[in-house]
Amino acid sequence: MAMTASHAAEHERYEVHEVLAGEPALDLGLRFEAADFVAAVDFAFAYLERRDPGREGVVSALEIVRVTRSARETVWTYSHAQSRSIARDLVRVWGFDPGQGWRSPYRTPPRPTPARNY
Repeated sequence: MAMTASHAAEHERYEVHEVLAGEPALDLGLRFEAADFVAAVDFAFAYLERRDPGREGVVSALEIVRVTRSARETVWTYSHAQSRSIARDLVRVWGFDPGQGWRSPYRTPPRPTPARNY
């Protein structure tokens, strides 16, 4: 009997692991488990925002691993060291860091004051 796609999907889960980058990398443990990829990604970004909002390296790396009955596969990664090198490449390509906030050089002119009748 062939297994339907929905039946196969029931046995798939996604794990978010915090990893200490280096050679060799050290798995610091499971941080979250979900039945779908989107929930795992949402948790990973929320975890980064909560633990390392300034992306200063408090969280060295994160991985999302898809676990099925027969295999484990890393499907998404975040690395603090790699994100810094990417930002430098963007500065070289664009001349500024597009990931930083931007302020317009345009300033709203002051509103004219109405003339007073004395």
